[in-house]
Amino acid sequence: MSPKKPIRPKTSPASDQSTPTLSDTTPEISVRQPLHVEYQQLDQAATSHNGQSDPSPFTPPPLQIADLPAETHIARIENERPVADYFLAPRIVDRLPQPDLLTGFRKAGPHTYVDLTDGRTVLLGTDLQSRLRARLATELWASGPRLEQVPGTLQWRAVAPERSLDTDASRLSVTRIALSDDRTHVTPSKRPRMTNDGQPSGESIGPDRTITDIGAQQITAFDTLIDPWKTWGITVHHVSPDDINIKGVNYKALPRGTEPNHPIVYVKHPNHMIYDYASLDRTLRVDFLQQPRGAIRVPPELQWEIDPTLPFQRPMRDTVATYFPELADVTLHNVAKRQFMLANGSELATGTGLTLLRQAFNDWKTGTVNPRPELIDPLLMLESLPRAGSSINRKVELPVAGVKNGLRRLDFDPARFRQEWSYFMPSQSAVDIKRFAAGLLTRNGYSVFEPSSAQSFAAVVFKRTGHDFVFFLSLHRIKGRQIHQPLKQDPKASNIRLIDQVGLDAAQTVEAAHAVNKVIWLRGGVQALATYPDTFFIIRDDYPRL
Repeated sequence: MSPKKPIRPKTSPASDQSTPTLSDTTPEISVRQPLHVEYQQLDQAATSHNGQSDPSPFTPPPLQIADLPAETHIARIENERPVADYFLAPRIVDRLPQPDLLTGFRKAGPHTYVDLTDGRTVLLGTDLQSRLRARLATELWASGPRLEQVPGTLQWRAVAPERSLDTDASRLSVTRIALSDDRTHVTPSKRPRMTNDGQPSGESIGPDRTITDIGAQQITAFDTLIDPWKTWGITVHHVSPDDINIKGVNYKALPRGTEPNHPIVYVKHPNHMIYDYASLDRTLRVDFLQQPRGAIRVPPELQWEIDPTLPFQRPMRDTVATYFPELADVTLHNVAKRQFMLANGSELATGTGLTLLRQAFNDWKTGTVNPRPELIDPLLMLESLPRAGSSINRKVELPVAGVKNGLRRLDFDPARFRQEWSYFMPSQSAVDIKRFAAGLLTRNGYSVFEPSSAQSFAAVVFKRTGHDFVFFLSLHRIKGRQIHQPLKQDPKASNIRLIDQVGLDAAQTVEAAHAVNKVIWLRGGVQALATYPDTFFIIRDDYPRL
């Protein structure tokens, strides 16, 4: 009997018998004093002759190199990931603010982004050598391609890699690691670039400090991203008596203001001549890192140091909106500008004024009593409007709404309380308008006494944390531009008691505050005007209702 033929055919030979093996071509080098050598991690396993992958990846043995001759060329080879790995998703780019008009930076919280010449956007960061690179959100130090701003534009581009003349020569990449018995040494500084007349090229930025052009560019590129105030140094011949010196560098300072000996001084960008409300607000909106920075003297030497905390975390109008969320946009602007002028005592910023603004914003946050209550309450900032007419029929002319000119009225935007507005508008009840006003004032940070149930002479009484003034708001429905006050509509002439208008607790509070001149008399309500949308307004007339 002949043996059975195998049913399963033999395995065919590998289709590619020419696959080379990985061989170690590292030259032998004598070893004495060890230095550490960095290798890039291999991403794939070595391939054997039979086409099957080796289960254990090839790992080059560690090398130690010593006593390299002085003329040996050693260079670090940086294998960067392609910039495409750092592109942001379009949905993220759409939410970023517009680029800064000088640097092209797009700030979003602590992060900085830049637009590339190809239209894509990347996160910007620095590496261990303080060079600007594309960065992943998961990295502490940026690892992407080096970036630079395209001159004259807001766009950035990758820096062309430096190439040596011997591009075909192999290079050895090493990193020196200090041993325990190594002696500490100081690396000599680079020589300054010489001009044609043999003098070093540089710019004096202080009485004790001179930097080269290259050094200035490096400082500007890095510090503009992290601490831009470090680039605000001025030359010694531009120094004035009000300026200060920090670590050998002179900085321009804002005028001290009403308190020349105030401990906080504010340094400013040398290109910003003055700060009025508009210029400071623009700075806070475009790039808040360019805002003036506070500086204080630190004992025992009493040297000047910059406060690491930014004076303002957002534009001033946005800060007002945080604590008075239902004011109309134009009113927010008028309140913020009026607050700025009250703090500084003029239309220009001073060191004392900026400190008062910071204190006011902090008191809003903490509820602390402010020694200048007009800085923390828009109702106290209002200008008092005069009354006109005869003794029998007096009237108050309402200022035009929606005008950026002073602070003569407060307007609340019905679009921010649509549900309450739609319920309130059809009603003509005095009780309803009092309840609406109480809810509106409460949502904007005021404490309102419980409105009374009286149907005549609608009014509410309220207070606010941070000062001891009491507000009395008479409520009206106005069609047109005037509030008419006929004698027959005066509660005093009609013998209507205060307790009947506002309730017992509110009446007692008003009477006690009036005795010490602490009542603010207001009028407000709904204004319907053909050429303007309906609004809820408040004005101040300082006419006592007692």
